[in-house]
Amino acid sequence: MVELSDWTLSERSDYLYFHFDVKGHALKLETFIQTAESARRVIEALDATFFGGSLDYEVVVVPPEDGSFLSKLALWVVGGTSAVFAFINTSTGAAFVEGLTGHPPSHWAAEAGKGTRAILDEVGELVAPSAEPEDEGAKRSEEEAACRETARITVELTRAILESSPERLQKVGMEIGDLPEALDARADFYLACIEDREVKRIGFTPDDDFPIPRNSFPSRAVKPSRKEPDESAPEWISAVESIYVTSPNWDEEDQKARQWKGKDQIRRDCYFVIEDREFWQLVKRKSLHVEVLDRLRVQWAYQMVDGRPKNRRVLRVLEFNGDKLADPLDHDALSAILGDYSAVEASRGQPSLFDKE
Repeated sequence: MVELSDWTLSERSDYLYFHFDVKGHALKLETFIQTAESARRVIEALDATFFGGSLDYEVVVVPPEDGSFLSKLALWVVGGTSAVFAFINTSTGAAFVEGLTGHPPSHWAAEAGKGTRAILDEVGELVAPSAEPEDEGAKRSEEEAACRETARITVELTRAILESSPERLQKVGMEIGDLPEALDARADFYLACIEDREVKRIGFTPDDDFPIPRNSFPSRAVKPSRKEPDESAPEWISAVESIYVTSPNWDEEDQKARQWKGKDQIRRDCYFVIEDREFWQLVKRKSLHVEVLDRLRVQWAYQMVDGRPKNRRVLRVLEFNGDKLADPLDHDALSAILGDYSAVEASRGQPSLFDKE
């Protein structure tokens, strides 16, 4: 079991700063507690909405330097990183991260330190080849790098939710899942600052930069109005199925305007979008063997509307024209992307285009 210490904290965490412009380098205890609790609630809402509640973490208070008025919290991640990586590797997840923070997930992963592969390569150079089992140090380095990157991305999302203007949050979209709870927590954060008259401005870095003046607190302390839940919204259904593509769309950004078209396993016309970021990276590198009529084996999700599958989303392209590209997402990863869902076997019905005689 991983124990919390100064060493493991730095290896598995990233830091969230609240910089209060106050007199005398002092902050009311109530303000500190409420703002820290608000940050924890934002992280909790992000985990529930995008990571399926699978992130294993602690929010830790880090002692400030002497005479500092800088609140410093550490998000210490122990596990559950696969669900986070599954989310950010979808088009939806990558777009949300970039829209909210201003940078794609790869930027924050790089900021967190070397990628897991680079760390393993570096460790490998220091260890002579042998027939021994995989080096435990390398495995630990890989795990810690994944935790560190997960912490960095989650911290940046949390900071952006707390710091961004109401207009920016509205543009990004904060209505899905538990994100309204994150906005409630943000409102309580600024309400605590309003009640502490000594707080003149707020920043979210260790630098003497306070972009949010006190006269901006009230607009940020307004809690969002709740929409009535749509009880008729159908649940997501996940399945692995083969698709015969009749009309592809190789422009990732154009998929909303013109979806891919194909035939499913019982020869029905189907329209779908591909959200698999790894697949689109292969497209950009021109690493796929494209044919006149392409065959895909995919893990997708859809909703049943009036007895017919609608809103098909390809979450992972498993095979392309017989070449294996990836393994299916596991339950935790699917939950992180879809929330509650049902898994079904693909309908066979009549012999499909892929059946061999």
